Amino acid sequence: MSLAREQRRQLTELFLEVGALAPTLCEGWQAQDLAAHLWIREHRPAALPGIGSERFSGLTERIQTDALHSHGFEALVDDLRTPALLVRPFDALVNGAEYLIHHLDVARANGREVQLSESDEQHVWRYASMFARKSARSFPGRVVLHPSTGDELSLGEGAPIVHVTGSPSELLYFFSGRTEHARVELTGSDEATRRLRDSVTGL
Repeated sequence: MSLAREQRRQLTELFLEVGALAPTLCEGWQAQDLAAHLWIREHRPAALPGIGSERFSGLTERIQTDALHSHGFEALVDDLRTPALLVRPFDALVNGAEYLIHHLDVARANGREVQLSESDEQHVWRYASMFARKSARSFPGRVVLHPSTGDELSLGEGAPIVHVTGSPSELLYFFSGRTEHARVELTGSDEATRRLRDSVTGL
């Protein structure tokens, strides 16, 4: 089973376990809001521009709210158990990081843990390094990643230098914008680590 399918399975089970009104680490969102967000990504293509653009965010928010009200939390979660037809050919490629990040968002807000196998962590490293490259372009110095899988990666050049150590899943979580919740170790000056956090733009 792909990382995307396994994280999808675990997240939908967790949604039902914690309930619609459970908190998440997505600011301002309860579990029902996050479920609606994931649902419209796959079932309402018209909402996609607003997920990544402030200009269309109002439209996306309305579609998300309508989906939740018209279907209900449990029906949305049930739909999420299986990728929509439009998404299935690309599910493993595009949803591994998305579902893992949001699984962590729900789990950590509710005192739960997310367990990944060593092979899953190896797979996540590809996503983590991609997200880190994006943030490093905005950092005025060098970022050195030290994943638990052992594949050190240096991004940028010059000073200041910040070393970031953690599992690939925690590095992914950090560079997805969850800088205060990811379990990583930052080594560098206070000013440099602050600037790195500021350079992380998230999803």
